[in-house]
Amino acid sequence: MKALVTGGTGFVGSHLIEQLRARGDDVVALCRPGSNRGLLEDIGAEVRYGDLDDLASLEAACAECDVVYHCAARVEIIGAWDAFRRTTIDGTRRLVDAAVKCGVKRFVFVSSCGVYHPRLMAAGQTINEFTESPDPPEWFPYAKAKLAAERVVRELAPPMEWTIIRLGYLYGPRNRTMKSYLEPVMKGGIMTLLGDGSNPMALVYVADAAKAILLAGVTPAAAGKLLIAGGHEHLTQKDYFDAMADGFNLPRVTKKVPYGVAFFFGWLGEYLFKSGPRAAAMRRCAIALTGLPQRINCDYTQKLLNWKPETRFADGMHEAFRWYHAEYNRPAGASTSPVRR
Repeated sequence: MKALVTGGTGFVGSHLIEQLRARGDDVVALCRPGSNRGLLEDIGAEVRYGDLDDLASLEAACAECDVVYHCAARVEIIGAWDAFRRTTIDGTRRLVDAAVKCGVKRFVFVSSCGVYHPRLMAAGQTINEFTESPDPPEWFPYAKAKLAAERVVRELAPPMEWTIIRLGYLYGPRNRTMKSYLEPVMKGGIMTLLGDGSNPMALVYVADAAKAILLAGVTPAAAGKLLIAGGHEHLTQKDYFDAMADGFNLPRVTKKVPYGVAFFFGWLGEYLFKSGPRAAAMRRCAIALTGLPQRINCDYTQKLLNWKPETRFADGMHEAFRWYHAEYNRPAGASTSPVRR
């Protein structure tokens, strides 16, 4: 099989390419000019430069491919709506058009469980592949753009087969937001437990999620399906931040604020902070993603794909920080076993 992966240098895309190559598939990685292609070339991917704004480059990348895995998107949670629309929605439309023109057989769109409206989470509802949700609120442009892109795939992908797979809250190696966002927020004393920190989070290790994405592109029964790749352990907001603090060798987060108060300050922060760590932390969407209970059931996907998440949280966080300390040249003796039980 020959596969095109967009966002190949990113967190999810790089793990997906690694697994595709491990099973012997030919992989074309679509990368923006100037991207670091070293890892992709080391694992045997063919790097082609292009951009979601450039239809000609997308057609060249899709040529002779059997399946397209569309992982690229605007991943920040802050920014102007036009930027999300241009990259996530219009870029997906161009890629679908290119794939159809080139005769691609299967188009896999990588989405997010963030598209579910926060009111479903707030109500404590267990969400599965068949849960209907209102459109995300205006203050969550990332989710609105992702859901709109899903609709583009449903409407325009035929005559190709298509599959949409929504991912839970990802963690693991190559997550560069650990450096750009999480560590500064924790070092700066900005991080606060929302409520008592006991709300469940749908955490899934990135390599487990990548395996589900791969299978979504090669499993015949997945055609025309909406799937979810979530985790398999009961993990809370406090578990997550404890592991992060331990991995960064920082004090654990003990400050707490009621969810409603945090949500108000998130609204206020949208007006006060336009950039920097506080801008990302003090957003209603960030508060909702972190502080509401994420009860995600993906039994249907597990059965359909013959897949299940296998990595223990403690082991996955160990690997995340082993990569992190090596990548960012942490001092000798820094902990690589972040989870204390």
